[in-house]
Amino acid sequence: MKPNSKIMIIYASFGDGHIKAARALLESFTALGYNNIKMIDLLALTHPRINFASKWLYLKSSSYAPKGYGWFYTLTNSTKASRVSNHIYHSFGKKKMLEEWHSEKPELIIHTFPYLTADELKFQSGQGVPTLTVITDYVLHSRWLHENTTHYCVGSDTVKAQMMAAGVSEHKISVTGIPVHSQFFDKEDKAAICDLWGFEPDRSRVLLMAGAYGVQRSLKLMISTVREETTSDLIVVCGKNKKLRKRLEREYFNEKRIHVIGYTDKVHELMTISDCLISKAGGITLTEALVKNLPTIVFQPIPGQEEGNAQFLSSLGVLGIANDKCSLTRELYNALNHNRNMKQVFASVCFKQSSMRIVEEALKLTGLVEKGTEWTVNKRKAAQIHA
Repeated sequence: MKPNSKIMIIYASFGDGHIKAARALLESFTALGYNNIKMIDLLALTHPRINFASKWLYLKSSSYAPKGYGWFYTLTNSTKASRVSNHIYHSFGKKKMLEEWHSEKPELIIHTFPYLTADELKFQSGQGVPTLTVITDYVLHSRWLHENTTHYCVGSDTVKAQMMAAGVSEHKISVTGIPVHSQFFDKEDKAAICDLWGFEPDRSRVLLMAGAYGVQRSLKLMISTVREETTSDLIVVCGKNKKLRKRLEREYFNEKRIHVIGYTDKVHELMTISDCLISKAGGITLTEALVKNLPTIVFQPIPGQEEGNAQFLSSLGVLGIANDKCSLTRELYNALNHNRNMKQVFASVCFKQSSMRIVEEALKLTGLVEKGTEWTVNKRKAAQIHA
């Protein structure tokens, strides 16, 4: 191997999923001895005001005007990515990207967010640095496509088929699964984790995740449904929304069954000690739950990629979708009583070692792997599609 080979990972801080994907890849590269990795939040670095405004608009529209967000998502999703739209959309941060390109001289560039600036530079400059795009959803949006992308890693055969229908060559697509940090694969001691967090080990628990920034519609309805319709304790993760955390802590101060916490990087521990997850339908979070064999419910999925993620996994029987209190109650009963054999189904679609599989595909593009270098990779397909 060449431990000093320069690798760049381009991500964006919209929510938490794209950062998590980048960090999972960083971990896998590091485990193989590649330590010269540079992670860049390109839009935040080059256009902080546009980045702030875009994040604010995304969070507000997806929470308070979801139909409008879904309309915009559909409007910008063409069957095939056009040269004109690619030039406009993927030119953000182009100057800074070119500076990084010349100064760092990377041998590989990876995108975990659909700002494919490096691919756009390849179109204009003709330079041949290989690029890999890691699609972090279970549905395809045309913003992920660029004619100069060297290779794609995707989470399911369905996304691969959608890409081929959009004109991407089959040899440029690998079904690897969505990257997840290795800590979600670790076997953890449930009793020890409960002791660490101060929870009773023999209690049933529902984990409610409001998103990285604590944005989740109908949060109060979800809390009241769990409290009234189950005997389970409830862990509410408010993310980075400190106002929401303080408000819920005041409101449920005397509720022994309700535990309110803020942002944590120990989600894998909370999933280990929980019997059900209620969450928004981000591709990374849903994949983490799959790895943990955790029955999952998506409540009122946001139109767009999250609705697509939920519908895809629901069609496989690995999660439930609820849109009101009645359906949420039903899905809670199914999840907590393991109706439909949800855990057994999870085992058939588990994305084992997806991050390492992606790294393997990335290194193939560059010739950075010496002959004879081997590591264990689960060759199971990332998703098993049932007829």
